This record gives sequence, C-alpha cells and structure tokens, in this order.
Amino acid sequence: MLSDRLRAATINIVAYDRNLVETILRDWSTQQLAQELRAGRFGTRLNPRQAAELEALLTAWQQRALGPMPLRDALLVDEKRGRRVFALICAALAVRRAAVPPELRTALPAGPVDLEWLPEPLATDPDLSTLAETAARDGLRLAVQQAPDEFPYPDNLEALTPPPPLSAYAADEFEQPTGWRRNGAILLAASGVLLLLLPLLGGQIPERPAGLPLALITLALLVGIRAGWAGYAGSLCIWLVANLPGFHHGTALQALWPALPLLVVGLVLLSADRRVRAMWRWIRHRLPWRRRNTGE
Repeated sequence: MLSDRLRAATINIVAYDRNLVETILRDWSTQQLAQELRAGRFGTRLNPRQAAELEALLTAWQQRALGPMPLRDALLVDEKRGRRVFALICAALAVRRAAVPPELRTALPAGPVDLEWLPEPLATDPDLSTLAETAARDGLRLAVQQAPDEFPYPDNLEALTPPPPLSAYAADEFEQPTGWRRNGAILLAASGVLLLLLPLLGGQIPERPAGLPLALITLALLVGIRAGWAGYAGSLCIWLVANLPGFHHGTALQALWPALPLLVVGLVLLSADRRVRAMWRWIRHRLPWRRRNTGE
C-alpha cells in the first residue's frame, strides 16, 4: 500500500519517440494497430496490464465500427478513449525514463508537458542529464510524467492528415453498381439467365450456352463495375475462346492449344483494368477463409 503511494507520487521524465507516435496516428487504422498488437509486433515494452487495456480499447472502437478509421480520426471522434489509447501508444514507444528528485521538482512545469531542454536545476542530476543526452542523440522527445503512463495529449490532430495515395491505382476501390448501371446490369444478367433457362424448361439443353447467354452475363458484370476498354477487350478474348468451333465438352486437349495465346492475352488485358482488379480485391477480402485468418 505504501509502496503504491510512493510510486504514484513519483514524477518521471521519459524519453519517447513522438515522431513515430504521430506517424502511427496518421497512417495506421485502429484495426491495424490491434492486429500489430496481437501479433506481438507492437507494444513489447508494455506490461501485461497495459497491453490488455490497449487491446480492450481498440476492440471497443472496432465494435463501434471505427476499425477501418485512421487512429487520428478515432481520437477526434472518441476523445475519452482516445486520450488513454494515445498514452498507451506513447508508453509503448518510451525508450528510457528517470525519476526527478524531490528537491528538484520545483523546477518542473505543471501538468504533463514536453520539454525541449532540461531546466538548469534538472541538468545537474546525472540520471536526468544522461536521459537528455540520449534524447538529443536519437531524436526523441522528453515528457514530464506527473502520473504513470501520462503523456501530453497532442494539439495538432487536425494537421495529422494521411498522405495522398502514391498512385491513382492505390485509391481504386470497388463500387457496387447504383442507378442506371445497376438496373442495366440486372437487365443484361437476367436476359442471359433466361436464355439459359428457357431451353431447359422446354426439356432441351442449350446448344451454345457460352454464346449469347455468356456474352450478356459478362456484359452485365462489365457494365456493373464500370470497366474500361481493357476489361471489355479481355472479356471478349476469353468469350471468343469459349466459342471456338472445337471448344466443347469432350474436346481433346491438343485441340485447345491454338486457343492458349488468345486466353493469355485476355487474362493480361483483364489484369490491366483497374476496375476489374478492384473487384477482385473486394471479393478476395470477403472470402470466409481470409476473414478467419485476418481476424476480421
């Protein structure tokens, strides 16, 4: 009990990497920090109680649909939890600390603040002067801790905007069809399916299911995702392969060799279309096995 009170009364000066803290706030999402914490790639300097508290706070944010949000935005939305998350991130990036002797505490400013340099009375203490030299050498910030895990809360959150994407392709996201694109895609897909079903309902198997029905269904997909010329050209190549005279059930493999160049060209063109790539990323991120492996 007495030792706990003494620890609580201790005032420390800690050297921590404030630049890296701000980089994490700007570039990392809540979900990314939680994944790094669980994988043991972040927070190795936190004790078990601190690590469990940080994970609980991040889980609460994810339950409030703040998982994909940058940490900086989460701090702005929920400052109450944000102050504690910020303090624990700083604690995880604290390199070294030293206690301030009681006789020198009058030289300290009030409250948790960062120091650009040590006041003259504090610089006479060997431990504190060594701490200041380490911080100056490694580009660290010095913070006064009036209480454990207490760090000065940033006043520049609004300025910590994420950097722009490196390229136009990095910002591409799959957009589900809306408006006339959605209605047009539905009409085309329904027409293709009907052309397949009508012969079956009449007791016949369609002679060329890869002909017009496949063309309409493929066209519906391309219209829906707003594909570019590369997507249309690649799909046309693959559609031509499926409609070659010798391409049918039971065809020997040797008869398909002439179609391989056309198939390769079609796949290359499809991969060059950024809308097609965005669609595949969207599908891949929603596969059940991927969600289990990533913990999403």
